[in-house]
Amino acid sequence: MAYNELVSFVIWQYGIPFAVGWIQTILYAIFIRAGDPKPIPGSAKFVKHRRLILMSVYVAYLLLNIYEADRDIQAAGNLYQDLGVPVDVDDRALQSRFRRLTVQYHPDKISSAADRLAANNFYIHLKNARDIMIEPVKRFAYDRFGPEVFQCERHCVTIRDYEIHALYITAIRYGLITSLLAAANALGYMKDGAYWRYLAIFALLTFEFRTALRPDHPPILAKFLNPVLTKLNLRPPYLPFQAISLIRRASYTFAVFLGLLIPLYQQQPQQPASKSEDSDEVRYQQLDRLANLAREVQVDASRLLDLESIPFKADERKKGELRKALKSWMVQNVVHAEEDVRNAIGMSLAKRRQGAPAGARGTK
Repeated sequence: MAYNELVSFVIWQYGIPFAVGWIQTILYAIFIRAGDPKPIPGSAKFVKHRRLILMSVYVAYLLLNIYEADRDIQAAGNLYQDLGVPVDVDDRALQSRFRRLTVQYHPDKISSAADRLAANNFYIHLKNARDIMIEPVKRFAYDRFGPEVFQCERHCVTIRDYEIHALYITAIRYGLITSLLAAANALGYMKDGAYWRYLAIFALLTFEFRTALRPDHPPILAKFLNPVLTKLNLRPPYLPFQAISLIRRASYTFAVFLGLLIPLYQQQPQQPASKSEDSDEVRYQQLDRLANLAREVQVDASRLLDLESIPFKADERKKGELRKALKSWMVQNVVHAEEDVRNAIGMSLAKRRQGAPAGARGTK
């Protein structure tokens, strides 16, 4: 379990962010036509796309972790599944089922020595399962705390003994989790959503204590979830200890998920919300982009002029006319086509017309 959680933590923290870079590159190659410009790494559009992909992959991995946790619980099984009886089986039906299993799996009916040994072990397991199910105290403890609760079998006799033993271990577990979370908050870590983490810990602790102390199974299992699972034949019904185990693992995974998702909703430093789009800093950035664009256009124009003027190298007059025409074409069709240039021209014309009287034509 600890190894699986370590691997999952490495995937959350490092595997997914690394894979998202490749996913983003593949998606750009699929959805952006050849020759069209792709978002530059670090740009607002690129960062937005990366955030959306990260969120999608995080959600998918969260669901995968919950599915794997439920699959592990199903693979481990329970005594009811081993005996082939429903979770609400009564003593009479249980004894009748065990007699049929005895006829089928009793070692005396197996001829091979090797098979007889395996059958004997399985029959002992079935007999122990029957003994637990037939005894109300042990069945109560097993349903709520799982097979680990029988580690105190020598010291636990009554239902209260089993409850005290299991609740003591549960209180220690949640106490350690709360202490580690408080220490991390004191050191400046995991402060985002700290209130909800404490609330989730308290809710889980309350659910486990309430499940352990009630005489029947939780209504959400007995009246809603298990009947639906049985009717649709999706999986075997949950026992209370299986539901608690699934909720624990899902809560841990969900806490890691929220810890990684919350920073993605924070305002990006490239786009501070407090800055106005018409501030001096924004204008200076636009001017810098225009200056860089002008230099790039100048370089491209010079290269194009050199190539196009080779046939007129001997005639300086025609060469000059050609250069002038090419420069005019570049300005009209390349420079003016840029969005930043059009925005700058529009802002300039709007400022020049401010204060003009009604009905006036042209600019001031």
